[in-house]
Amino acid sequence: MLLRTPHFLILVTALALLQAPSAGASAEKLAACESGRKELVYYVWDTGDGRLVPTAKGFAEVIATLEVPYFSKGDFQTAWKAVGLSGWSGGWKQALVAKVTDPAQRPERIKIQSTWVAGPSGDKMSADGAAEISMDGDFQPSSLTLDAGSLQRLDWLILKPGGHYGFPQHFLVQSALTPEGPWYPVMSADFVFFPDPEKREVWIPLRGLMAGAVRVLMPRGNKQVDGKFAWSLGGAELLGGGEPVLSPGGSGGPAKAAWNNLWLTFGIAGNEIHQRFDPWWETDRPIDGGMVCIPSCEWLGIGSQKLSWLDNPGHNARLEQAIAENPVGPDGYVWPSPGSDKHLGHSRHFVTNPIYCMAVAHHYLMTRDKAFLEKTEPKTGESILSKTRRAMDYQLDTLGGRSGLVTIPGREHDGTPGSLGTNYWDFWLFGYQCAYTNALFYESLRQMAELEESLGNKGRAEELRALRPKVKEAFNRTFWDDKAGRYVGWVDAAGKPRDFGFTFVNLMALDYGLADQAQADKVLAWLDGKRVVEGDDSTGNDIYAFGFAPRSNTRDARHSDEVLVNTWNGAFDIQPGGNAAYGLQIQNGGAIFYVSYHDLRARNRYAGPDDAAKRFAGIEKEFRKDHLRRDPANSGGVSDIVGILREFPESGLVPYFFIDGVLGIEPSAGGLLIAPHLPSDMPAASVRDFHFAGKSWTISADKDARDPVVDGSHVTVPATGTWLLAPDGKVSKP
Repeated sequence: MLLRTPHFLILVTALALLQAPSAGASAEKLAACESGRKELVYYVWDTGDGRLVPTAKGFAEVIATLEVPYFSKGDFQTAWKAVGLSGWSGGWKQALVAKVTDPAQRPERIKIQSTWVAGPSGDKMSADGAAEISMDGDFQPSSLTLDAGSLQRLDWLILKPGGHYGFPQHFLVQSALTPEGPWYPVMSADFVFFPDPEKREVWIPLRGLMAGAVRVLMPRGNKQVDGKFAWSLGGAELLGGGEPVLSPGGSGGPAKAAWNNLWLTFGIAGNEIHQRFDPWWETDRPIDGGMVCIPSCEWLGIGSQKLSWLDNPGHNARLEQAIAENPVGPDGYVWPSPGSDKHLGHSRHFVTNPIYCMAVAHHYLMTRDKAFLEKTEPKTGESILSKTRRAMDYQLDTLGGRSGLVTIPGREHDGTPGSLGTNYWDFWLFGYQCAYTNALFYESLRQMAELEESLGNKGRAEELRALRPKVKEAFNRTFWDDKAGRYVGWVDAAGKPRDFGFTFVNLMALDYGLADQAQADKVLAWLDGKRVVEGDDSTGNDIYAFGFAPRSNTRDARHSDEVLVNTWNGAFDIQPGGNAAYGLQIQNGGAIFYVSYHDLRARNRYAGPDDAAKRFAGIEKEFRKDHLRRDPANSGGVSDIVGILREFPESGLVPYFFIDGVLGIEPSAGGLLIAPHLPSDMPAASVRDFHFAGKSWTISADKDARDPVVDGSHVTVPATGTWLLAPDGKVSKP
């Protein structure tokens, strides 16, 4: 396959997804593969202009790709070598010549306030990062710290060779808000047996990391001829500067850092480690980290939200391919993945239909690319648009959605004991009349109406919109429990409502606007611990015991006279001391991070932006502890208490709330709706590099603005009201 860039061509035998480009600059795409090895390796690229640029680690037998900007014109001979974690190192292998005709702008040099070296004998100041240290023993940690003086956007760390003892062979990079810490690992920048750069600078990608200090930690020195261990550097620099992607005006450094670093980790997975050098599924333990997406239908809606606003052709092509290849059966049922009409070969998930509709509608309304809708499924030749319309008809006709409520058919999915789960939360026997599925149906009607109107099908759009009040009424009549003051999870085929205090069901219902204000007040009072529902096991502050999200449910799964969970052939034990006992399993008293996205949006809608900001402050507090790099094991040795890393790319929805919640940006038939919800202590907010209808924008909301202003690619709107940015760039009231 030929991989084309604006400046030169590289021949590769297979293509892994490219890593996120730095600072929005055009970048040269480099690819390497040490196919003869069977171990974890990282690659070091000689870019031919005096730099060495390393990758993260991954499997040797897959192709590693790296985007590297060039800052001057010319022809540059590139080369690469692989370094194994075992200590093995390959030789330099010459690659193609980079012919640079349109160089990127070099990021600004960050002014370093102070630099010092720490080791066994204490600290000492360093000039411009030049440092060396000698130790008597092996495995005595030492470090070089760069203090930027304030929070900065960081794109590169440059380490320069020099001194007597040689460039560090073993080092890792950490970041912090201040030099006092706490320190967080830059996961992709952890190197052992690093090759001698000779006279070349080592450029380590940081990809927009927000930090006020950077530390290079050496777990051990290089062994010297006299038996001591030492290292030396000729200097160090930080490059970056400028505004971050997400800018909450007036917010302190921790909040600004949290929004952007959450997005860097869980949105685009920029500095993560992935076993196949690919931020999409799959990756595996122990290399847990943030991910971009899983190419399976249940995650396509999430992928559409995370990716459609990015000017990243690689990510968007991957998303569109997954949407095109996902089968829709002859009856209109959307398969969970190309390989089976059952999730993991286990059970049908009927949420795939609304999710598919939402993924297609959102992506098209963001891109306005009709060629996307015309893409076809390879096996059937059917277009994405045709499949999407059949997916909606399946909800309306086969599942009975025209009545106001979709009903899941079949004994296997009737919500009674012995049946199977029907959605993402398949530990539980959601089925028959399911609140989770019906909430998604309600939202898919809205988004499909916008899609149809944008394509000129106003009659169909009006039909779908007209059904929404009927769905809302049926939803509340069926699922609202007035005594408990919350929505139940499902009503089974025997007519029994099933309620275990499902926080995710209630927050999704509020997010989509299914509740009235009185209902929303009751739900939020329950979640905030201001009222107690009889029979609940988690009450008060314990509901948010994990800090980053509420518990998935507030009533233990075993508190029923019937078994209403799927034990997966006995793999899960919900009894006290079991591996799925309450609080020890993500779907039974544990927590999944993405639920906080619906939490923030629900509070924004019903309790106002200050309440949402208060909840985000709780998330930020947890994030500052460890950047949410946590996956604890329960008493059974299973890491299923929380869902944040690895197979949870939906974690990236939480920082996306800054876009569709704080700034209130959502696509519609006429263009981008911008309805800001700025907290009282946030005078302005903006997002940059927002790609809409083929153009990249900076979109700002400002409390001092009285009228919308379009200045080139920067649009500023007042922080009150709703505004419409049309595909032609004009701003008006909708």
